[in-house]
Amino acid sequence: MEWKQLQNEQEIIHAQLRNVSRLNEQKRLIENQLERAQQDIYKHSIALNHIRTKLDKLEGFSFMNMIRTWTGQQDELRAERIDKAAVLELKINEAKKMQEDLTIDLAQAESKLTQINEQHLQEALNKLNAKKKGYLQIHEPEQAKKLEQLAHEEIVTKQLIIEMKEAEEAGENALTMLGQAAASLHSANGFSTWDTFLGGGLIATHLKHDALNQSENYLHDAQIALQRFHNELLDIHDLSTKSLHVETDGFVKFADYFFDDIFSAWSVHSKISTAREQVSRVQDDVHNTIWRLQDKHHKAVEYLQLLEREKDAIFQL
Repeated sequence: MEWKQLQNEQEIIHAQLRNVSRLNEQKRLIENQLERAQQDIYKHSIALNHIRTKLDKLEGFSFMNMIRTWTGQQDELRAERIDKAAVLELKINEAKKMQEDLTIDLAQAESKLTQINEQHLQEALNKLNAKKKGYLQIHEPEQAKKLEQLAHEEIVTKQLIIEMKEAEEAGENALTMLGQAAASLHSANGFSTWDTFLGGGLIATHLKHDALNQSENYLHDAQIALQRFHNELLDIHDLSTKSLHVETDGFVKFADYFFDDIFSAWSVHSKISTAREQVSRVQDDVHNTIWRLQDKHHKAVEYLQLLEREKDAIFQL
């Protein structure tokens, strides 16, 4: 049927134009995230240099330092500042890794945009809409408005289903990355227990620090996966139909999860345990969000089937 052919062509063009819109929005989001990462690098570097200056002063002679040495306060001060410096180093490392990954994501989005001729697509859509209007005036003048409404709802619903599926996949990838981070922290926690409580010595300390460095990498992988999941959720929020709307405002703001101060190279057993608990909470949040997406996904499929039945009923009149 000519109507179905026109509808299929319209769906294809709409999907391409929606992709342009998504890529432009992704580009804007990534640029903002890149700017935040750059600001973090600058801010934390200033703070780290400030602490280094204070540590240098502690090493020098002064009457106040001598008094602190007598009272034991100097060692406490030094340990506290070293701990803060370690956390800042982690924040800088994480921001730099995020900057690298986001730069790659931005380049990919820009490359995809250059391959699409938005003006050509819009012109093709205008011609197609004119053909559809002419067809309806001849074949279904009384049902023209209803068929156009159904066609619009069908196009948006199909696109919504595609984007929910992409978001679910991004969420599943985030869960995988979080699982790897959790396993790595569990390993680091074991070395910490051995080193701290069982007197493991130099080998145990070296293994613990290697495990912590590996955990830092896994936590970053989880962080960028959560960032991408967050961006996919924002895409979905832009789409809605007459009877179906996916509300993402209530979802956890995954972009706000930054694993930048949950452990450091000087971490002790308790801090690693805290990191594991935080990862576990994020895993629960992602699980719950995916479940809500799947529920909306099923409802969208049912709604699409209803639209198709309504459309078929009109053509059978």
